[in-house]
Amino acid sequence: MFCSAVPLRAPMNVAGRGFFWRAVVLRDFAVGEYTIGRITGKPVLVFAYPALDEAGRVLAVVLAGLDLTWLGQVVAEAHMPEASTVAILDRSGLVLARYPPAGEEIGRPVDPSLLNLILGTRGVRTTEAPGPDGTPYLFAFSALSYREAPVAYVSVGVSKAVAFDEPDRLLRLNLLILGIVAALTLAMAWIGGKLGILEPVRALVGATKRLSTGDLSARSGLGHGQGELGQLARAFDVMAESLQEAERRRLMDEELRRKNYELEQQNAAIEEANRMKTEFVSMVSHELRTPLTSIQGYVQLLQERDAAALGDEARRSLAIVKKSAGRLLGLINDLLDLSRMEAGKIELRCGPVDLPTVIETVAASIRLLIESKRQRLTVAVDEALPVVCADADRVTQILTNLVANAHKYTPVEGTIEVAARREDGFVRVDVSDSGIGLSAEEQAQLFTRFFRAQQRGPLGTGLGLVITRLLVELQGGRITVSSAPGRGSTFSFSLPVLAPAPPVGERAG
Repeated sequence: MFCSAVPLRAPMNVAGRGFFWRAVVLRDFAVGEYTIGRITGKPVLVFAYPALDEAGRVLAVVLAGLDLTWLGQVVAEAHMPEASTVAILDRSGLVLARYPPAGEEIGRPVDPSLLNLILGTRGVRTTEAPGPDGTPYLFAFSALSYREAPVAYVSVGVSKAVAFDEPDRLLRLNLLILGIVAALTLAMAWIGGKLGILEPVRALVGATKRLSTGDLSARSGLGHGQGELGQLARAFDVMAESLQEAERRRLMDEELRRKNYELEQQNAAIEEANRMKTEFVSMVSHELRTPLTSIQGYVQLLQERDAAALGDEARRSLAIVKKSAGRLLGLINDLLDLSRMEAGKIELRCGPVDLPTVIETVAASIRLLIESKRQRLTVAVDEALPVVCADADRVTQILTNLVANAHKYTPVEGTIEVAARREDGFVRVDVSDSGIGLSAEEQAQLFTRFFRAQQRGPLGTGLGLVITRLLVELQGGRITVSSAPGRGSTFSFSLPVLAPAPPVGERAG
């Protein structure tokens, strides 16, 4: 030792002290054990801290001694309760300070019965052992650690009699209060049992009897509180309501079954009426076609053979008869087609159909009709348009109906366009015109029977678009219309592309 805050009488060597070597070896703060200071001659607890150079070598060790007399005064001023004790021990179990003061115990080991418990303490531990006066004490120990290593211990003890005096007093007081409360509770239970249990039980029994006689509207009439009776009343009311609801549903189911039966009978009657109507229409149509064909034949014969002998009025009359017979025959044919389709008796001969060829054929067949109003008909078909799977005759009928409609409702010198292109697995055909157009209300009813838009334009049967829609849908396609008043219309229908044939090897397999 070469420097000291307390004057040195002579140089002093502390190399043999444990706190010095711990500071040097660990290169960290170290706490010593109880010792008598060689300079002051007083009991002290020495702390050591090494001073290191940049390479981590120990240059010196700084020592500080804690006067245990001062530590004893601090413990004495802790204001501990009566019949209690406090002790601070070093790591080896020697007493550093004690309350109540007992100078002769400073520096001596604590009671052997507690020493092993204290030295093995990690955290906090409690035990019961004889105190300084020989009576049972409750002791608590805690280690004071630095870097998880204990450097000192604190022991606190209190007389068991003192510790339990207040709890015992409170226990006696609580027992007295409990007795009084028990007496009051019994009195209240007797009163409450009559008002809170007996009467509700009677109400529940009465409601149960009413329910058992078939009165599904019976209810307990009790409040649904949190108690058992409240829960029982709630359960009873819920059960009664469920039974009432189940009965109501049973009656509704019976009524529903009765209504369903009536509807089934009505549907059967309607279907039978439809069947009879279809058969009647078919029969009447067949019966009408024969005389109409004869009328047309005789009219044509008169026009061709006796035209020179007929006057102008007669020729005009024959033309009117021929035109009217043609319209009537067209209506009959439409009715026959519609009745066959609705009855599921129409036969489709589906196969590969080349739409460009069909479009050109229809355009050529109707060109004279188009030219009669000086209209312009154009065709726009995508190159390499795939073959569709359809009935060629029915596709021709569909396209003819749409182009003929466009011709009817397009003014003189108007334009009509037929376009075709592929869309996913379908071929879409658009028939557009520059005609009078359709309102949204008209478009909604356009594909219904006998509908004609505001009865405008040339006369028609009102069945052509219905038949066209059914023919498209029967071949796996769909038809739509896009129009606005004064801006023309576009009717679009799609037909499925013909699936490619499987390879020869797969067909053979």
